Amino acid sequence: MMKMIKNRPLIIGVILSALVLSACKKEEKKAADKTADRLTASPEGNAPDSVNLAAEEPAFQPETADETTAEKLKLYLRDYLKADLPSLEASDRKFSFYAIDLNNDKKDEYFISLSGRGFCGSGGCTFLLLDNNLKLINRFTVMRGPVFRSSSVTDGWNDLILKGSNNKYIHLKWDAKAGKYPSNPSVVKETDIAPAGHDFIMWDDDFSRAKPFTF
Repeated sequence: MMKMIKNRPLIIGVILSALVLSACKKEEKKAADKTADRLTASPEGNAPDSVNLAAEEPAFQPETADETTAEKLKLYLRDYLKADLPSLEASDRKFSFYAIDLNNDKKDEYFISLSGRGFCGSGGCTFLLLDNNLKLINRFTVMRGPVFRSSSVTDGWNDLILKGSNNKYIHLKWDAKAGKYPSNPSVVKETDIAPAGHDFIMWDDDFSRAKPFTF
């Protein structure tokens, strides 16, 4: 009996150690379960922001993503290109747009890039510029992004700047007599003058990503 009493502190110590170890294991399991939940139960099936499983793609520029505007442009394109539609597969009927004011009248023009194979070649793609009433201003040939809306203005319209060859640039200036920009950028003389840092950039996947649509 005396031996059991003497060993009682040792027995109690063993029991307490076992209880502490059990509690620690439960906490570790809870932490592991929470990590698993973060990886598998995030909204819309995507990994949460705090878990860097893969680099996220940049969001679409707001000037390119309005669904109501996109629907209006789809109808316009189906009518404008109705002669070409029978020769186009559905997967080739692609476009993106920017709603952007180019003449400071507080109304957006609609700048459209047609990117299906029927509208693109080695030199670039077809772009359209419409006024706020969906009237055609320009049909550009062999153009490619990025396109910059320059802060420089010619006859009330912002210049457009494209990348040329060998670190040169193409400046498209409004032609008041013709009522449009030069339609073929490839014939415009290149210059060393680059866009300014505050010029608005369009169709650049790193800085200004346009939402794609089909018509």
